[in-house]
Amino acid sequence: MNRNYLFIGLALAGLTLASCSKDDSEQIKDEGKKVEYDSHAVDLGLPSGLKWSDQNLGANTPEEYGGYYAWGSLEPLSSFDSENYRRDVDVKNIPANYSGNVNFDPVAKNIGGEWRTPTYGEVRELMNNTTYEWTTSNGVKGLKLIGPNGNSIFIPAGGQISGTTLSKEGFQGTIWTASQDPGYEGAGIVAIANAAGLGGTGGYGYMGYNLRPVRK
Repeated sequence: MNRNYLFIGLALAGLTLASCSKDDSEQIKDEGKKVEYDSHAVDLGLPSGLKWSDQNLGANTPEEYGGYYAWGSLEPLSSFDSENYRRDVDVKNIPANYSGNVNFDPVAKNIGGEWRTPTYGEVRELMNNTTYEWTTSNGVKGLKLIGPNGNSIFIPAGGQISGTTLSKEGFQGTIWTASQDPGYEGAGIVAIANAAGLGGTGGYGYMGYNLRPVRK
């Protein structure tokens, strides 16, 4: 009888150790991903100390467009239209500022750590404290933003997706902020990067735009 209890106890201990080992392994993997992505942080010398990624979410180089997302959607839509958007995204519950909210922020969800989608206020800080140059990098047109300390980031002109159609590629980069367009459900503020510089405007939430991660 005692031997049976001893066997059961050892078996349960083994299961506990195996479970802990698996959880620890996943945590180490996640932490490694965060540390690896931290190498993309660029200090532009902004007043807030905010750091911008040198590439879009889902990109492997600064020139790649990366993924296209609807506002407040954690995954790309199969078609960027109002019907799909309201079916696949909890539009009514998207916060006025979802930055860092893993239920709506694909940057926070996919990268983790301190990485998140910027607010419109943070985009304005970027506008007001950088100089710009419309240029071509490795064959890709885009906007180069140069900070007070001389460091820079490049926003590729990845255009935008409506339905399944990509347009304005090579003419503008479109980057979602985490800020709602005031007074409009399911609409966000988007940063527009083109030959005239960096600006902001309201955008239909179902449109497919790129994302640029930020962190402190």
